Amino acid sequence: MPYLFGKHFTREELMRRVGHLSQIGGISIMEAADGPARGVRYLEFRTGSGFQFKVAVDRGMDVAYCDYRGQSLAWIPSTGLPAPWYFGQDSAFGWLRTALGGLNNSCGMIHIGNPETADVSHYHFPARAQETYGVHDRMALLPGQLVSSSESWEGDECTLEAVGRVVQAQAYGENLVLTRGYRARLGESRFTMHDTVENAGWLPTEHMLLYHINAGFPAVDEGSEQIAPVLEPPAIPEGLPASASDEYSRFIAPQKDWQLQGFELKMGAEADGSVPVAIVNRDHFGIYVVYNQRQMPQYLEWRMMGEGQYAVGIEPCTNTFGRETARRLGQLIVLQPGEKREYDLEVGVLEGAAAVEDFRARVARIRAAY
Repeated sequence: MPYLFGKHFTREELMRRVGHLSQIGGISIMEAADGPARGVRYLEFRTGSGFQFKVAVDRGMDVAYCDYRGQSLAWIPSTGLPAPWYFGQDSAFGWLRTALGGLNNSCGMIHIGNPETADVSHYHFPARAQETYGVHDRMALLPGQLVSSSESWEGDECTLEAVGRVVQAQAYGENLVLTRGYRARLGESRFTMHDTVENAGWLPTEHMLLYHINAGFPAVDEGSEQIAPVLEPPAIPEGLPASASDEYSRFIAPQKDWQLQGFELKMGAEADGSVPVAIVNRDHFGIYVVYNQRQMPQYLEWRMMGEGQYAVGIEPCTNTFGRETARRLGQLIVLQPGEKREYDLEVGVLEGAAAVEDFRARVARIRAAY
């Protein structure tokens, strides 16, 4: 039964009190009408608990905005969250002008990391034997197709669901299809995301995927901490500045002239592969993410404590940075024609000391098992 306004309600008890479900929650379809986001379609999910999130259909079906009782969980950049058709995607760093920001940027489907050149001669187009991929590729900037959205009751449980499709394809090149489903329940303060990436083409295609989850203020603030089953001191990805080994887990006030930091963390997991990660402030408020290590065996953290650009990236991924490094380590996925990979994510709110301590105990149990 949904837990709303301090008590549980059956479907009948709830619907006797409202004229329409939208008085409490549901899914609304809307479109941005002004500024750089003009034309982007959103699915706004409201669960009735004070938790709401907006899926930007035309920005890779990613979650753009996410709030809980007036508190943002996401970092929103100075660029806003632009519509991809107003900006070029072909420059090496164009992703930074258009994609970065919002609760989640899906990175891939072929490349993650800094700009890099790859051999694509297997696509049999002599004029393009190589291709240079920009920062984190195109996935976050591909307009999607909305397949379905629904609000449905099963007994006394009301489920909000939506499914969309995103295609990354070109002639003489890849044909990768992402099918993404979101699910939330009335009365809860969380959602799940299920992705299926399929090689719908007829030639083998390299595949990389990273979820760039951008936690921002007020969850990220001076004195905030990361709670996660980290098993050993972090590694620093190549090309990033040296950092103290314990800085990844603590956060500070915004700093002038800050240089980004990156950490590669070895995580413990529960028996089913689940890895819980949270960022919580001093007021016991924060965001948590659960991903599956069997699907995404690597984890990166972006620690950006700069003025204005003040965020922490929770980033589970399929492989380490660097195509050749990933290839050498045997991490580079090659999807054969018709082959699929599936990925699952849960994102939600932690509020109050009891919820935070329960989460901390869950993480401690994972560490104790190693």
